[in-house]
Amino acid sequence: MVGTSGSAAISEAPSPTRDSRHGSRILVISIRDAGDVGQPLTGYSALLADSGCGVEQRVIREGSSPRQVLRALWLTRDVRSFDAVIASDYTGAFAVAIMALLLRSRALLIAVGFNLSRRPFRSGHAAIDRIVDRVFARLDRIVVHSTPEADQFVALHTLDRRRFSVVPWGFDLPPVADDVAALVPRTPYVAMIGRNNRDFEAAALGLQGTGIGGVFVGCGDLQAAGDTELRTFPTLPFDQCLGIMRNAIASLIILNDGNRGAGHITAVAGMLLERPHIFSDAPVIGDYLQDRVHGIAVPFGKPEALQHAIRQLADDPALRERYGRQGRETALTQMSNAAFSRKIAHIVLGELGRRRVGP
Repeated sequence: MVGTSGSAAISEAPSPTRDSRHGSRILVISIRDAGDVGQPLTGYSALLADSGCGVEQRVIREGSSPRQVLRALWLTRDVRSFDAVIASDYTGAFAVAIMALLLRSRALLIAVGFNLSRRPFRSGHAAIDRIVDRVFARLDRIVVHSTPEADQFVALHTLDRRRFSVVPWGFDLPPVADDVAALVPRTPYVAMIGRNNRDFEAAALGLQGTGIGGVFVGCGDLQAAGDTELRTFPTLPFDQCLGIMRNAIASLIILNDGNRGAGHITAVAGMLLERPHIFSDAPVIGDYLQDRVHGIAVPFGKPEALQHAIRQLADDPALRERYGRQGRETALTQMSNAAFSRKIAHIVLGELGRRRVGP
């Protein structure tokens, strides 16, 4: 989804939490667009604490990749005090692994939310890239949000495929803007929301001749052919993005390629809003949306297929309702925050258990 980042900030690393009921002390490093170290434990952190682990949660605000690495390095300077460290993204995991190697920490390292929404750490110089790969190889468990992403990282950093787990995004619907009339066409429309790997030009071509308008959030100026009414925005508040999606006849996730993760949050949000989807026929989105179950899959480079799918959903309210209902049922049972938290806690506790038992 498209949003704005908070200002740069870094938090002092407090002393590690120790819990006499359990031998495991866990540090959770979260990179967010806002947050405070003093927040109560939530999600999988709370479940791990409930299991008897001593859990410390440290939060830094989102910034450029180099800044995030530096902040995460600072926050994990006491990595040897913990039995396990969980990092919430690619940059944070890289920093945690560096500190573990430099300080000779035996802590279990787990990366959650590994994805390539930013440029990967590749220099083009073989010697440097081998060092980067060695750093990432220090990670004991890597959680990605789609099956193809695991294969991409194995190829990118020569990682062990057995260290990967696939867990779909967990997402509970936040507040949705009620009044978005000023942002959308007066005619029925489809919504295309998100920046990462989106092919807005192909989506605009697909609207031609359908009589359906469009609202695209995450792109620059884009002209639609013919009399198609198209509204474009570089960014909008999250609640307005959701409001636009809720009032659309369908949510579009049309990708440039199938080589990168994209559209996962958008897919879950649309499913929770009971919107049918029209999406690229690519494995990278296949862990979330199924053709003829949650919407209609269309091939790359076939604008006529997209046009047909738009017309089909526009002309068949019952079909839209069925796809939307099935999507919501899937999201509520498999892609909620609670489901995600349970899966991550299960992975962490399983890794800790194996570490205690030994080979």
